Amino acid sequence: MSKLRYMLPSSQSLFVFEAAARNLNFKLAAAELNVTQPSISHAIKALERHCKVDLFVRDNRGVQLTEAGRLLYDSVRSSFQRIEQSLKTITSNDTHYITVAASTSLAAHWLVPKLSTFQQRHPGIKIKIVTTDRDVEPDHQVDMTIWVRQRRFERPNSWYMCDEIVFPVCSPAYLASKPSMHSVDDLAGHRLIHSFDPHRKRMGWSEWLGMLNSASSVIEPDVVFNDYQLAIQAALAGEGVALGWALTTDLLRRDKLLVRPLAVELRTQSAFFLIANERSSKSAAMQLLVEWVVEEAQAS
Repeated sequence: MSKLRYMLPSSQSLFVFEAAARNLNFKLAAAELNVTQPSISHAIKALERHCKVDLFVRDNRGVQLTEAGRLLYDSVRSSFQRIEQSLKTITSNDTHYITVAASTSLAAHWLVPKLSTFQQRHPGIKIKIVTTDRDVEPDHQVDMTIWVRQRRFERPNSWYMCDEIVFPVCSPAYLASKPSMHSVDDLAGHRLIHSFDPHRKRMGWSEWLGMLNSASSVIEPDVVFNDYQLAIQAALAGEGVALGWALTTDLLRRDKLLVRPLAVELRTQSAFFLIANERSSKSAAMQLLVEWVVEEAQAS
């Protein structure tokens, strides 16, 4: 049996101490706990007498934690956080979402349109999609995310999805209204759409053409966006030819909203990987989602 209950005047004293220590203000702690300020002071004094140590230094400026107070507060705070997380986990009416972070284009044009299939198979699994303009590390807020890394990339709780394949895309209307393209060198006569991401390295036209040894590798794009999603929207609107990634343009090409004006493609040395945090990767729901995402990516 734990001796903790004999070391405290009451269990309520821990809640009073935590609120007072966090706010460093007895009045604010009293308002938070819906009690009077004198009752906070009495409870703290009772705890100090019981522990035979000062937990706060009181002066005209307010209160500050003593060394003993800081030690106790660090312990109480971390313990409360663990208890709160455990209660959230076991409480039946607490809806748990699997949070997936992805780029806007990947979420909008690939992940979200496919999610209904997964949720029809597993209606009890709740999913939250958050978009991000940079690669994030899965943590207590993000269960899983998608990165582009070298094919040899390895780390715990990561799964290969598919290779990175890049090729030109445009709308059918643009293709029908412009001169035909027979080789990559013909791109020089077309309106090229370029995108760059401030926080992700994304291949541009010069790099793509250079890796194909095209004589037009020094070509300048006609319009530049700082978001790949905007470049895709411009291509959909018939504004020109954009570089498209096979995974993120898969459904747009199936629906014939985008077409490939050339058969040429570049398979880079990179690939898409699904990354999960260690805690989430152990759940049965997460394993089902991982299997589905990998299966869908490899079928794209």
